[in-house]
Amino acid sequence: MHQVTLTGRLFGVRAMGKRLAFATLRCPDKEYLCVFQGRPEAPEESIVRITGQVKPSEKSKKFAEELHVSLVEVISANSSISTAQLKQVAYNKDILPNQHIYMRLPETRDRLLKKWTAIKAIRDLMAAESYVEVQSPRIVGRMTDGPTMKFKVDFFGRDAYLTLSNLLFHTAFTAGDFSSVFEISPLFRADINHSSQHLSEFLILEATSAYRGREEMMELSNRVVRMVCGHTDAQLADKHLADIPVVTYEEMCAITEKYDCSPLVRGGRIKRYHAEAVGRHLGRKLFWAVDLPAKHKAFFSSTRYEPTADAHVANDFRLYWDEVDLIDGGERVTDPARLLERLAEQSLDPQHFAYYLDVLKSGVPPLVGFGMGIDRLMVKCLNLSNVRQVVPFPRFVGHFEP
Repeated sequence: MHQVTLTGRLFGVRAMGKRLAFATLRCPDKEYLCVFQGRPEAPEESIVRITGQVKPSEKSKKFAEELHVSLVEVISANSSISTAQLKQVAYNKDILPNQHIYMRLPETRDRLLKKWTAIKAIRDLMAAESYVEVQSPRIVGRMTDGPTMKFKVDFFGRDAYLTLSNLLFHTAFTAGDFSSVFEISPLFRADINHSSQHLSEFLILEATSAYRGREEMMELSNRVVRMVCGHTDAQLADKHLADIPVVTYEEMCAITEKYDCSPLVRGGRIKRYHAEAVGRHLGRKLFWAVDLPAKHKAFFSSTRYEPTADAHVANDFRLYWDEVDLIDGGERVTDPARLLERLAEQSLDPQHFAYYLDVLKSGVPPLVGFGMGIDRLMVKCLNLSNVRQVVPFPRFVGHFEP
């Protein structure tokens, strides 16, 4: 038995008659069971400094020791709502103004900590594979990834934009002979989408490697997903992570014709119900889709003519988990002349990509890369319904406060 003074947040004050009360004190190192003589005069979830005697706990199954309190000092009183009140509300956007309180809930803290420690584990894995972590700019000029130039900002009197991809800069890193690079950073989504799997600002892992092919990058992606699943204790049978099946776009078209959904028409975009139907057909939670139509891929995507489909297809790969696409990648165009053709195919102005063309003209090795939505992967691993639940301050259409 010894005396201590501890500072932390007081949770769950519970009176046991008039003479005794219990509460939990959350300190930076751990939580403590506190025993009070009478109910403490401190608002629920205030920051307090407590002095008392530490003794072995006689009845608690959670705590080996308990703190018998002799003095309580309120350092910062809570005059807002408590987690106990917030916990009674189903997760919805009305909770967002109180995210700082929502994060106090054990289940919220647990999933955020799992996400942040998973990110560290991803960095460790990529470093072990000899990838160098790089940093691309968030603000760009005209060189944007796609036919739209949105999220305009005033950059000291000149028009600039928030970046929609890091991959163009990754090509520049490889031109500088950093042959394998990766980046974990926020990106911005320019399209308007209200689904539970979309955010306007999201966290992504992007990687680019020289002198490697599509199959090698798919295998690296597999290892990242398996590692995150293990790190988060995802409730997923081993068979779903082993030998993930590969399905061509043409095969997806044929499969969806057999199911009670609008079939995937050749040349059309893959919808969520298409992916769900293919997964059911395969009896697998995860599958790779490859050889998607070239017209639906970014201008820097390498493509080829496929006689059996009588169409140009991308040398790409996309990983689906149920109906959600988690990873999108493929081989890249490295020939400046071919890039000009791809820009023309998508009605993009070559002047906007003059720097990127200069990079390719300097001599760029064969490239392949991928992007993986970290927030989406965490949602699937933790079996959550909404991607906002793994982002402390989510940004989506119509919401950017606080």
